[in-house]
Amino acid sequence: MSTKFAFRAAGLIWLLLFSANPASAQYAAEKALAFQQRVDEAARMMDNSPRLRDLSHERRRGIVLFVTGNMLFTLLHEIGHAHITEMGLPVLGREEDAADSFAVVTMLKVGSSFSHDVLVQATMGWFLSAYRDEKEGVKLPFYDVHGLDRQRAFQIVCLMVGSDPDKFRDLAEKIDMPEERQSSCQGDYSNASWSWETLMKPHRRAPARAKTKIEAVYGKGEGDLQAFEESFRMLRLLETVADRASEEFVWRRPFRLEMQTCGGPNAQWDVATRKLTLCYEMGAEFAQLYRQYGERIPLPRYYK
Repeated sequence: MSTKFAFRAAGLIWLLLFSANPASAQYAAEKALAFQQRVDEAARMMDNSPRLRDLSHERRRGIVLFVTGNMLFTLLHEIGHAHITEMGLPVLGREEDAADSFAVVTMLKVGSSFSHDVLVQATMGWFLSAYRDEKEGVKLPFYDVHGLDRQRAFQIVCLMVGSDPDKFRDLAEKIDMPEERQSSCQGDYSNASWSWETLMKPHRRAPARAKTKIEAVYGKGEGDLQAFEESFRMLRLLETVADRASEEFVWRRPFRLEMQTCGGPNAQWDVATRKLTLCYEMGAEFAQLYRQYGERIPLPRYYK
């Protein structure tokens, strides 16, 4: 992987994730093509993964899209926790629900077809996780601090529908969301969007204000996790979110985003160490989930 390719990828993901839809259809088409090339490169890098090397290129490409979307959603969810603790934001209800709504509202305000597709991939991830647990006889954790997987999937779609009922009607119908619930989703989105905008307004960074240092670190991917390390480095996933967070907001102190081998799939924001950790094992788990069940829930794709 060349340095030139890595920086081109970083610039592209910034445009796709954090820019409004370009007015020029040709511009959008060029960016779509460039993104496709980047995904193909990441899929080729997965040739080195013993978990995935027996799959066709197209199958690996689908896995890369799924893993990238779900890891990005997870990263933004944990950034939501960081905002809450670092900025002393009030939370009415469960903090995990608030962190989910932060991730969804952030992607919807980006307004690009790629950001919409990230939410579709995350929705699919929760549905597939619920399906896998059902097949394997895992009991529903009603006591958990998080909502149930299917509830989290439906709430992502509800906020999407609430932001644009016409655009996301087909997605709601695909997952059998009743019309009655769809009609109430605009209120859900309005509340979530207004609440986050209001709470974050005092913490917006003025142009003259110095940026907070947010470090992005990729630890070693041990064993067959090395391919995931290389792919995430190439995608510059951490740098993209870190740059955005330091550009837009004032933070109390510097902190770190880190990907590492953890011994199991996990993601967490640790307020004591001021470190947000994403485990490579989580990427591997998403890949395995898609490999086993990825065809079970065909959802629309908004990234064309």
